[in-house]
Amino acid sequence: KLFKTILVVVICFGIIMLLGASAFGGDDSPTIKKRAIVGTFVDKSDHSWYRGNNPGEGMADMLITALVKSGKFKVYERAALDEILAEKNLSVSDLANDGVEAGKKLEIGDVLVKGTITEFGYKEKKIGGSIASGLLKKAAVKQYTARVGVDLRIISVGTSEVLWADNLAETKTSTSIGISTDKFSFGDQNTFDEHIVGQATRNVIDNIVKKIEQITKDMKWTGILIVADEFYFIDAGSEIGIKPGMEFDVKRERKKVTHPKTGKILKIIYDEVGVVKATEVEEGVTTVEAVSGTGFQDADYVVFKEK
Repeated sequence: KLFKTILVVVICFGIIMLLGASAFGGDDSPTIKKRAIVGTFVDKSDHSWYRGNNPGEGMADMLITALVKSGKFKVYERAALDEILAEKNLSVSDLANDGVEAGKKLEIGDVLVKGTITEFGYKEKKIGGSIASGLLKKAAVKQYTARVGVDLRIISVGTSEVLWADNLAETKTSTSIGISTDKFSFGDQNTFDEHIVGQATRNVIDNIVKKIEQITKDMKWTGILIVADEFYFIDAGSEIGIKPGMEFDVKRERKKVTHPKTGKILKIIYDEVGVVKATEVEEGVTTVEAVSGTGFQDADYVVFKEK
């Protein structure tokens, strides 16, 4: 009996430890935030009912906020992005151009998100009618159906490849429009979320964030190595989650394989140069030391080594 009791206790303890590891440990491998660039959404919807500012700008701002709140992305505010692009004589459209040097673009971000609003509005209809019943009448019920749709493209900044492109749309139906359309505005999130179109828009934004998370999950973060005498640095730091001890493969571009007719870059061949490890991490810059390899050069690529 004593042996059985001990055996049961050991088994129970083992189960508890496994459950604890699953609940608290999970996937505790270190990760780096992807840098997402959100372009202004082009509005091609018929929204004559809406008298506010361009919904394209409003949805782009909503997406920036949602990506930041997810905790998985580093996202530039629009003014900061414009300043960075101006410093490098680039535009947002250049980030999707494979004719622009990859290293120059990778100093800015990892993925570019562009959208075109195809639907942004609501319809109203009556359900039933007024039926006389003595002195009483059954009033018709109004039903509101909102629909918001976006043609979305997620583009790799480094390769200019379109990683995903499709339409994301949401429909919201209710017997209440929420608030007066005259009060509906992107500038007031409280009233915005009360309106049926605002609710559909919010659902679309949430789905866009999920799609970006899905597409970028297996992307390996790539940065640029900076060589200053005998010291080595990476052009990013604590703002994207780099921590001391993280390791990075160092690669050097050997050849671009281009299409003979269109000139489109089909593939880039890299040489493996070595491995570096983060020793000191600051905002915007990380000091690294060589783990293996020699002959590191300025502007070599560094790729985060997943554990």
